[in-house]
Parts: sequence; structure tokens; C-alpha cells
Amino acid sequence: MQKLLRDDKHNNMAFLNHKDKTVCFTGHRTEKLLNSTFLSKEITINIVKTLLALMIADAYDRGARYFITGMANGVDLWAGELLLYMKCFLPDVHIIAAVPHPNHEDRFHASEKELLYKIGDEADAVICVSPSYTKWCFLKRNDYMLENSGAVLGVIHTDEGGTAYTLKKAAKSLVQRRVLDIRDYNRLIPILERFPEICRLALPSQQYAFWEKNPRLIYQCGLFKED
Repeated sequence: MQKLLRDDKHNNMAFLNHKDKTVCFTGHRTEKLLNSTFLSKEITINIVKTLLALMIADAYDRGARYFITGMANGVDLWAGELLLYMKCFLPDVHIIAAVPHPNHEDRFHASEKELLYKIGDEADAVICVSPSYTKWCFLKRNDYMLENSGAVLGVIHTDEGGTAYTLKKAAKSLVQRRVLDIRDYNRLIPILERFPEICRLALPSQQYAFWEKNPRLIYQCGLFKED
């Protein structure tokens, strides 16, 4: 039976020596991102994944080589999916999976598990932050990622939950924040009018190709901010 945490997995911990080249992710789970959207589920997901791809490719362009994902559904897995694609032609892309507790995969549906395991198999390291499930293990996972990153890439749709906590903690910890703010989906309208094809970009290859054509769009879309 396939497992996320494997005894035969060799963890390459080189990222611990390269905090300035390491970024982590924070963002809501799929169901939260779909709240209050005026678009279909498929279109909303394609838009968020494409905007996330713009931010990830830009981070690589700015020197990031190590990417820590917390392996939650939604933003974390979408980031991992794009990074798997990038690793095909950028061998210096390194994925680190930070898992909150040993039974993390039990929370996932079959289709999500397939991607979860694929990211785990290709990751340089799969790190279990807590020895067992507790109500604090997800926040402990978030703290671990921040402690070992020079920047956090965030997608925020609501001011509640672990994403909001992580971004506030990053500010206190002087970890740079690069954030896509989609708390109001109406703010997507200008970019959809200019680039309607975003609604159809479902594959990582399509999303990365869109960044190659529009590498500065992340700074021009009116949704991105950094501090």
C-alpha cells in the first residue's frame, strides 16, 4: 500500500542551509476558495491555479530554488503540482513536503491522494512535523515552514484560519510576504476581461506557458502585494 511517509525515503535537508533561496506556501483549502465566488468551480480553480503559477514562476525567477509545501488540499497541492512540472526542465527546483502528522493522507479523497503521493515521491524531503495528531499540529507545521523560509507565498480569500495566522506570523517573524489577495472575487473582473483564456488553463504546462508570455502580469494584476 502506498504511503506518504516511507521508511525508505531519504530526506535531503539541504534547504536548511539555504533559507534565502527557500519559500513556503500558505493558502486556503479548495472548499474555502470556492466560497462566495460568482464563477463556476472549474473556472475559479483554473484562475487561482494560474495566478499561483505566476507567483511561483516569478519566485524562481527571483532566485528561489527550494519550495516547502504544507501538503493540504487546495493551494498547497496546486503549488506542488506546478513544481512537479517545473522540475521536468528545471533540475534545480527542489520540493520539500512538510506534513503535519503521520496520518495526514487519511483526510484525502482518492483523486487528491494520487497527487499527494506523487509530490511526496518527487520531493527532496518529506518531513513529519508532529509525532501524532493534535489540534495544534497544523499550526506547528506552518511555524516550521516559516522558520525555514526567506519568504512566504500566500493566497488569501478570508481573514480566518491557518492562512491568516501564517501571514500574521510571517510579519512578526520578519519573513517576506508575497500575497495574492482575492478576498473579493469582483477584483478578478479586470484581469478576466483582458485575459479570458485564464478560465481555460487547467494544466500546469498551460499555466507556466501563460507566465512565460506574461512574466510581469503578477505585478500588474492589482491582486499582488509584498512587504
